Amino acid sequence: MNLKHAAYRIFSESMNLLGSSEPMRGLRVLTYHSIGTRLPNDPYGTSISETRFLAQLESYMRLSGTFPPTPLAAPETDSPAAAFSFDDGYRDTLKSAAPLLVDRNIPFTVFVPARHIGDSSGLHLTKSELRELASLKNVRIGAHGDRHTPLTRLDDAELLEELEGGRRRLEDLLGKPVDSMSYPYGAVDRRVRDAAKAAGFRTAACSLYGTNTPARDPLLLKRTEIVAFDSPRDFELKLRGHWDWFALRQGDPAA
Repeated sequence: MNLKHAAYRIFSESMNLLGSSEPMRGLRVLTYHSIGTRLPNDPYGTSISETRFLAQLESYMRLSGTFPPTPLAAPETDSPAAAFSFDDGYRDTLKSAAPLLVDRNIPFTVFVPARHIGDSSGLHLTKSELRELASLKNVRIGAHGDRHTPLTRLDDAELLEELEGGRRRLEDLLGKPVDSMSYPYGAVDRRVRDAAKAAGFRTAACSLYGTNTPARDPLLLKRTEIVAFDSPRDFELKLRGHWDWFALRQGDPAA
């Protein structure tokens, strides 16, 4: 754990003491990246050990009656629920995360940057592995851009090609529609959101902490990131909403 995360933990525990004991309303989308792979240049702890991931899942299963697992989609009610998602299309999503989630009957969505499939790094899913992952029970595949580029930095033509190109490549590979995405690096504004709609996406997820009710824009769904520094207790606090103060540091692209 780093010092910043330790300070955040103390503040979140304080929010827990001050907050309501009732679960927050709406869909909580949890965001992961890599499970069990040591990634180069990972100061933010996006790679989580298998042991810690399993401990977090055990914490979740104890709370799953309060936050039942559901596929990631625009919510139709404001009842508490939880959805799991993975960004970047790492191979360990298939090898390490999927067996644990499928065994527990937990649906999850994997957002894949199309140009990273089978790249030379050896870290990302190959074409055959992506097809295998997509064939598993309760697994959905979404787009994550074509080249995993911050979309807010692109001009209009580049933006549309990044969105449409990534979606087309995934659809060609999987042989079925891809109508959901997450924004690489959480980089989204109103222009990018409107471009995602024009590119044919029905739902899209950003990186803003919080829960989603039916009033939330389906192209700007909130997600809560889980990182390597998160203990099972941190995971529980995030699931319950006691880290949602973090959204004040982020700014809502829907505003």
